[in-house]
Parts: sequence; C-alpha cells; structure tokens
Amino acid sequence: MKSILTLLLLLPLLAFGQDTTSTVAPVDTTIYSFADEAARFPSPCERYDTTAAAKFECAQQYLLEYVYQRALYPAEAREQGISGTAVVTFIVEPNGMVNRPEILRDPGGGIGISALRSVVGMAREVRWRPAFHEGKPVRYRVVLPLRFRLEEPKPYIVIGRDTVYTELTKGVTFTGEAGSVAAYFDKHLTYPDIPQDSCATGQLDMQLLVKPNGLVEVHDIIDYNDLGLDFTSKAIDVATGSYGQWIAAEYEGRKVTSAYDVSVTFAPTDPGCGYIIDQYNEALALMQDAQVLVRDSTKAAEGLEKMDRAVELFPRDGRFRILRGQARLDNNQLGGACEDLTLAKQIALVDWYDSVLPLICRLSPKEEGEEE
Repeated sequence: MKSILTLLLLLPLLAFGQDTTSTVAPVDTTIYSFADEAARFPSPCERYDTTAAAKFECAQQYLLEYVYQRALYPAEAREQGISGTAVVTFIVEPNGMVNRPEILRDPGGGIGISALRSVVGMAREVRWRPAFHEGKPVRYRVVLPLRFRLEEPKPYIVIGRDTVYTELTKGVTFTGEAGSVAAYFDKHLTYPDIPQDSCATGQLDMQLLVKPNGLVEVHDIIDYNDLGLDFTSKAIDVATGSYGQWIAAEYEGRKVTSAYDVSVTFAPTDPGCGYIIDQYNEALALMQDAQVLVRDSTKAAEGLEKMDRAVELFPRDGRFRILRGQARLDNNQLGGACEDLTLAKQIALVDWYDSVLPLICRLSPKEEGEEE
C-alpha cells in the first residue's frame, strides 16, 4: 500500500518536470505589395477554370465598374473644372476584408474624398478573395487609381435606335400651313368615329422625331384624359402625315434627327356636349391663373383654391392632377400630393414621380382609423 501511494505522489512530479512547451506558428503580419496570387475583387470569373492571371484581369473590370458607379463627381470639382486621377490604397486582410483605406493622391475639389468614400463603402459590402503567398493567405496592399474626367456634354441623346440631337445650329422648320404646326393639326385632326354624345374631351401631348429626310415618327404620346386608342391613333396619323412638310434640323452643317413637342386637344362637336366644353375651358383658365399664383408664396393658397375648382370641374384630367399634386408637394401638403400624383399615374400612365411617390405617400399623414 505504501509503495502504491509513493508512486501516485511521484506521477505529478514527473509530469511537472516534463517540457510542455508547444510550438506555435508565428503570425505573418507582413503587408505584401507582391504575392504569388494578388488579392481579387469577387467576380463571376472565379467559377471558371482559367488561370489566376485571367481571373485577376476579369476581377479588375468588375472592381472598376463597382467603384465608378459609387464615386460621384464632386460638385466643387465640376464647378471649378477640376479633373485628374485620385489614388487610394487599402489592405485586403487574409479573411478577405478591406481595411485601412487611405488617399495617396488627391487632385482636389473633393475628388480624393469621393474616391475614398467608394472604397469605404466597399469595405462594408464586399469580401475579397485574399492574396496568397507560399500557399497561405496574406495581407495585401491594393493601390487603386481612379480617373475623374470632365466630359463635354454630348450634343445628342439616344432614343431607341435614333440619335436625337438636342444641340442644334439650325432648328427644325415646319413649312406647311404657313409654318404653323398648330394650324396644321387644327385643319387635319378630326374627332374619332365614335358616338359624340360620349362628350370625351381632353388633351394629348406628343413628342415627334423629325428625321433628316423629313420623315416624322411619334416617339412618345401622353393621354392626359384617358381618351383611348381611337383618339391617340387619330393624332398619330395626322402627325406622321406631315411627312414632306418639314425641313430637318442641322448640327454643324449636316441634317440630323431632332424632337418637336406638340399638344393637341379633342373636343366633340355635338351640341349636347357644349356644357362639357365650357367646363373644360373654364378649368383650363383656372389652372393657367393658378400656375402663376402658386409661384408666389404669398399667393399660393389662392392658387391652390383655383386648382381645386379646376379639378372639381374635370376630376379625371391627369394634367390637372399633376399640376395640383406638384403645387401641393411644394407647399408640404403630402397627403394631397400623394392622392393627385397617384391618380395622375393611373390616368395618364406617366412615370415621372415613380422614384419619389412611395416616399411622399409614406410620409403623408394618415387619416383617423387608417393603418400605418
């Protein structure tokens, strides 16, 4: 029994006397500027069976696309005509996270800050594929030059397959009806072959494209009163029928495609619809007066009252709803603006306020009993 006890007492002493030191691999904190494989921005190319160099080249394209979409040209630089290349640097950690973004070169005018912000945003949103050196992920420094260049605005815009010039050295000219487009439409535009006792009345806005050869196309048409296909077809036929009565616009000595805006009004000739036409003309006059008044903050209330009367006369007029909705928005009447602009979208199928309408309606005060 004594010998067993002695052995048990010796065991801890023997264990204590052994060398228990374990070997811990040192952490490589070196920041590499060159590695066997450079750090890469995540891209679909990672899935492809290609070389690391090919994946890196592809990743660079996605990186630049990502950054340039977020690096806004600063207003200060634009106003002062400042352009140049900003250079930012950052560390891609072994876990792929972006760390320590800094500006290395700043052309001024806020360009460097704009470039840095895009990288800071990337640090929150993107995890890179880390660099590898000798088979292990390592810390890697990325140096990213970003070019900010002020470009002269182009003299044209592209609409579908058409290059439409907005800057002209000579404007488009209409030669028919003594040069009056309005007179041409008054002469040729007729009420559709539908029962006129429907008393459908309202306005269409069209944007015409006049080609270099004088051909006319209707690019866009807005039916403010939901008149329907019979009315829009009539307007389009008359517009395209003006072929040969235009002298195309010019830019730097050559004929080019340009846009021309036209508004037309349909009014029935049936005597029984006279009261509708009178109401429409009264509403137009009220709205015209109101637009002048609402521009003056001291007369805005009076202008809105006239708009209310115009809308009461023609509640399904999308243009009236847009004008009153904008005036209400300018006067912080968000509930009314939400109502008008929502209805205008339904009537005239316009998308002008799509980006802000949800916010306007969300911020508008709720009626009692209405759910948030």
